[in-house]
Amino acid sequence: MPRDPDPTHAAVAQEATWLAIRFRHAAYLLLTLVHLASGVADPGPGRAVTIGLAVWSAGRLWWRRIGPWWTAADIAVVAVYLLGTVSVAAEASTTKDLIDVKVVAATVISVGIAETARISAAVTALVLVLLYYANSGLPGLTPWRFLSDLAIAYLLVEWLLAMGVRRVVLRAATVHDQTVTAAADARVASEVAAARRRYEHEQWAVMHDTAAATLLMVGQGAAADPERIARQAARDLTVLESGIPLPGDDSEADLSELLRELSTACTTPVTLRISGPLPLPRGLAWTITAAAREALTNIDRHAHASGVTVDAGAGRLVIADDGIGFDGPPAPDRYGIRHSIVERMRAVGGDAVIISARGNGTEIRLGWPLPAEVSTETLAAPPDPVDEPETATGIDRIGRSFGYGMVGIAVADTLLQSTLTAHPASPPAAVDALLVAVNIGGALAALIPRRRESVTLALMGAAIAAALVLTAWLPADAVLAGPNWSIGASGWTVVALGFRLSPRLSLSALTAWWLLVCAVVLVRAPSAESLTVLGYHTAAIFFLQVFTAWFAATLDRAARQAAALHAERLRHRTTDAVALLHEQECLRRYRELLTEFTPLLQGLADGTHDPEDPAVRAAARTEYARLRRLFTQQDGVGHPLLTDLRTGIDAAERRGVSVTVEAAPTGRDLPDAVRGHLVAATRIMLDASRSRARVVVTADADGCTVSALGDCPVETLDRLSTLTDTAVHTEVVTAGELLWARLHHRFELEEAR
Repeated sequence: MPRDPDPTHAAVAQEATWLAIRFRHAAYLLLTLVHLASGVADPGPGRAVTIGLAVWSAGRLWWRRIGPWWTAADIAVVAVYLLGTVSVAAEASTTKDLIDVKVVAATVISVGIAETARISAAVTALVLVLLYYANSGLPGLTPWRFLSDLAIAYLLVEWLLAMGVRRVVLRAATVHDQTVTAAADARVASEVAAARRRYEHEQWAVMHDTAAATLLMVGQGAAADPERIARQAARDLTVLESGIPLPGDDSEADLSELLRELSTACTTPVTLRISGPLPLPRGLAWTITAAAREALTNIDRHAHASGVTVDAGAGRLVIADDGIGFDGPPAPDRYGIRHSIVERMRAVGGDAVIISARGNGTEIRLGWPLPAEVSTETLAAPPDPVDEPETATGIDRIGRSFGYGMVGIAVADTLLQSTLTAHPASPPAAVDALLVAVNIGGALAALIPRRRESVTLALMGAAIAAALVLTAWLPADAVLAGPNWSIGASGWTVVALGFRLSPRLSLSALTAWWLLVCAVVLVRAPSAESLTVLGYHTAAIFFLQVFTAWFAATLDRAARQAAALHAERLRHRTTDAVALLHEQECLRRYRELLTEFTPLLQGLADGTHDPEDPAVRAAARTEYARLRRLFTQQDGVGHPLLTDLRTGIDAAERRGVSVTVEAAPTGRDLPDAVRGHLVAATRIMLDASRSRARVVVTADADGCTVSALGDCPVETLDRLSTLTDTAVHTEVVTAGELLWARLHHRFELEEAR
């Protein structure tokens, strides 16, 4: 069955793409508007391409289209803009060159977040080449001088950081999908196994209610009336051939009509009390009718009643007879009452109550949910295959991965900007190192899980205070230059600390930081140029941090929506797997079982087999023993040794050997070699038995024992002696025509080996 794509990975990737597009075009729009408002004279077509970039960005923010062609169009517009402007080196002191670098910065950061490493690397290389070409008129400009400039080199750092965050978060999303899918696979396997057991149990219950009862009567010679046996066998064939409803059958059946048909097959006179039609889902109607059939069969066989009343209404069915009754609750070994009536009704959310007293008859009360409360989905659909703990753990992992990325950006940004720029007017080294330590310490504190909100706000306040101290300490000509590393770096610390807070609180703290820094800058350097540079920084730095904080707030929502989608897909996959199981395996097994005893029932129904014939009786006993073994196996929940021995038991019974099987669960798995030895030895006994065989499997805390008894020839001893396994102790005893083999495996030997 094909696997579903990774929905959480896809959802997070799409959310990152939307973040990148909004940031990119919001930054382009603000940059161009600030540049146009600054009144800087652009040579050549510079003003026209700037206006074109602004219009394009506004349109892209309005239309919100995504896709490779739209990304290519964005890059093409940026290329036209860069080719249409004339810039000087980034180290120049004028502001007109800043817009080119900021546009490129917004481009490389956005593609690093939204695109794969290969695509984003190609786009980054392209825009850097175009930026170099736009600055090619600067005297003495070389590729090395261009790339070694701090502003240009930092573009590469920003691209690497953006790409790293994308990679970490998407990797966490992929791990989440893999974890949920693995858990779902286990649930699918469990539900398929449960569906197999439910369907097999219903198969066996139907066979018990029909064929087994008829074959037992014939085999025991209790068939005093051949015509009755013929009618009963014909009824059994009709029921068996009609099949068992499969999950997903949403057709409707009239319970009252089914009960009328059922009453005609009952030997004891039946009085029906049904007010009108009782429409029910076919699966539910089948279950109620099957339970009623078993009740009426028991009345025919055991009650010695002169009459039975069947009273049916909405959500209830009462079957009462005037027979001999019985004292106390039904015995646990009464398979028909326990499985065919009580457990059947409980499987559909109903119940069955049996009330009886010696000499006062028996009353069986069946109850079930009303049609408005039940559906075929309720009857057959497995539970959701996705465990909530798995989903919550995976989403938490995605959040932690994003937090690690934010901490990495904050630490790297602070270290790079504070160490790569020297200025004679910088604060003393000790003061600068203290401010750097405060910012980095705040970022690293974001890694502490389950920290209190008050502590987080205090750490944010410390990072903001460090940025304000540095901005106030620097001279006026340096507050917007390289020495002020806090512009940008402190904001990333606030983002890292706030990614676990509410979006409103996180964005409020970030906005407060930026407004305070801008206020201090304008107080220290009140000029139009400072205002323009702050506008550029707002577009390229503050916008990116705002969109990143917003992405953190929506990441959990995106992951949970994807998990819900994943759950829905996997639920359908589970349903499909169960349906396929029913179609390919359960129906096949059911048909195989029918072919084994159907010819005998057919002969009894059409009169070609005389129920008084000893050969027919022997065949009926054999087939009944086979069915009884299936019922016993059901109680043992499919004993693994009996599963392996099924073929050998079937072969012995086809040869006319009467096989009796008793098994108790081992309580633990047997090693393959031990299990193979036990099965092989038992198969030898079954294959050699002439007319009867008995297999008993017992287990306790010390070990597992298989006891096989059969009327086998002496040569069987030689075949058993060829099997050797030190982990299995074998004893063989002969008594006349009988041969008894006891095979015992001690668990402590297994542990010693």
